[in-house]
This record gives sequence, C-alpha cells and structure tokens, in this order.
Amino acid sequence: MEERPGSNPPLPDTTRLVFGFAPSIEGDRTRQALVDVCRALSDSVGLDVAPMRVASYGALERAILEGRASFGWFPPVVLARLELSGRVVPIAQCVRGGTAQYHACLFVAEDSPITSVESIDQARVAWVDRTSAAGYVFPRLMLAARGVDPHKAFRQESFLQNHAEVVRMVIEGQAEVGATFVTLRPDGSILRGGFTEPDGSNPKPVRVLDTFGPIPNDAMAVSTTLSPEIANALERAAIHATSSKALRGALRHLFGADSLAPVAEDTYSLLRTMVSRALKAGIVLDG
Repeated sequence: MEERPGSNPPLPDTTRLVFGFAPSIEGDRTRQALVDVCRALSDSVGLDVAPMRVASYGALERAILEGRASFGWFPPVVLARLELSGRVVPIAQCVRGGTAQYHACLFVAEDSPITSVESIDQARVAWVDRTSAAGYVFPRLMLAARGVDPHKAFRQESFLQNHAEVVRMVIEGQAEVGATFVTLRPDGSILRGGFTEPDGSNPKPVRVLDTFGPIPNDAMAVSTTLSPEIANALERAAIHATSSKALRGALRHLFGADSLAPVAEDTYSLLRTMVSRALKAGIVLDG
C-alpha cells in the first residue's frame, strides 16, 4: 500500500478490523447492539470486525493515533481534528430526524437582560465540554465572528458534560449564558434543540440569541492506514446496514441514528475550516 503523509502507525493485522466506540450508555443492550453492528459489517466486508469500547472520545482518538483501532464513531470536532492531521477519512454520517446536520446556539433565560451576542459582557457561561461542537467550539467561533472576544466575554466558565445540565444551569440562574444545539427548519426557525424534547415539544423558558453552523452530525470514519478498497467496502456496508430492521434498532441505540448516509462533503469542508480556525485562535480542544 502506498504510504500516505501523516498516516497512522500500520495496523498489525490486516485481516482483522477494530471498531472503536465510546458508548454514552453502558449495559447488556449496548454490548449486544455493538456486537450486532460489528457482525453485520464483518459479513459485508469479509473481514473479522471486533468491537473496542473505550471510556471517552479522547481514548478513541488515541486508539486511532496508536493504530489500535481501524475505524470508529466520532463526534464532529474530534473527527475534524483527526481528518486535518491526515489520520482518518469519514465514510458515513448519522441522520437524525431527517437531517444530517444541526447548528450551535447561544441562549439565555427567557427574562434575561442580555439581548444579543454582542451585549454579552462578563457573564457566567455554561458549556458542555471542550470538544463539543455545539456546546463549546462553534459558539466561541460565533462570538469571535460577531466581534466578541471569547477569552474576555465571561467572568466564569463551567463545563457540565451534557446539554441538559447546561440548560438547567441557565434556567436556574447559575449561569447567564449557555451553549447547546438546535435543528432548524428550512425557513430558519427552530424545530428542536437542547432545551426541548426530541420531537421539539415542551420547550424550556429560554431565548436563543443567535445560531451558527451548519455542523455535520456524528460520523463513522476509517483510519488512513486502511486500503481504499476496504474503506469503500466499509462505507457500503455501513450505509446498507440501515436496510435491516434489526440493525436499525442497534444503530438507534448506539448512535441515536435513524440511518447512515453518504458524507456531505460541503458540510464537512466547513467543519474542517471552522475547527482549523478554532485551533489557530487558541480555542482549546481537549480530548
């Protein structure tokens, strides 16, 4: 195989593929769903596919960098960082609620005196974590794009690890500003977000200051050590997996995915640009 610049260490066994996954929910159902997906991919590709459960996306990133995982399931920021360094190529993206992308937003409590992104000054902010596209990276890029220095806009920053806690903290007045995700309708209005039920109902008493994006959903990506033939076979197998009713249930449980779709290159190109800009601006992207 031709050597690719910036590629990972060679995988020791080319007859065995390792799928890296950081589950948000543990338990028997998760373990069985992971086995079912790996078995289906194995049958389609003609190679043994073994699951590798890791504790975090940082651990998954290290597994790719060290050649212990052949491919994996990545959130957008981690994916873009690995892709920028030439370590992975996305092959299939997650579709949720009929869309393969979403937006970031900054929001405040419904009765907040803060009326715009530009008027944020020495507020307390609630983030998700430093690798969250909608919960940290894109909102900070939005601030910079609106002429607000994200390093100086806040007097206190909290990292809460999930969107529900961010919303709760803002509603309860423990933070003035929060960051989360929204899905937009074609006319730009909000269909659902981190402050609603999954179907968009029961919105919490918040007010969105602005949105920024689009951001592609999570995706499956392969190591650049794999041959194009194997990568293409995995892509076909992953997208075909949603034609099986049993596998659709496994994909929904593992990834929250209604289906897997071919990668929309224009959206991923924007993601790479935004993450590259974040890295150059000194926005920390911890694993």
